[in-house]
Amino acid sequence: MTAARTMRVTISGVYSEYEVPASDARWNGFAVPGFTLDQVRQLAAESAALAATVPADETDTITISDDGTVSVHSGHWGSTTVVEPAPDGLYYVGGHDWAWEIVS
Repeated sequence: MTAARTMRVTISGVYSEYEVPASDARWNGFAVPGFTLDQVRQLAAESAALAATVPADETDTITISDDGTVSVHSGHWGSTTVVEPAPDGLYYVGGHDWAWEIVS
């Protein structure tokens, strides 16, 4: 049995590197990664730490409600997007919006 392919992604200087399932999906040349709920929790903690150091309109934050709903709050646009799990069970946080880079 062959192990599933993975890729490492990050937003340089903003988020840690995350090991996610490999995907050929791209947005403006950037990766469109899917994250597990545990990884989204880590992203939420990182976004909260970043938000504590920069003006509110310069960063997006992520929250997870008690019922597991994932929301991305845009500081720049003043909007909130609910991220539902995709059919593969992953959450595509920042997909088609954030500059996720593939780490070589």
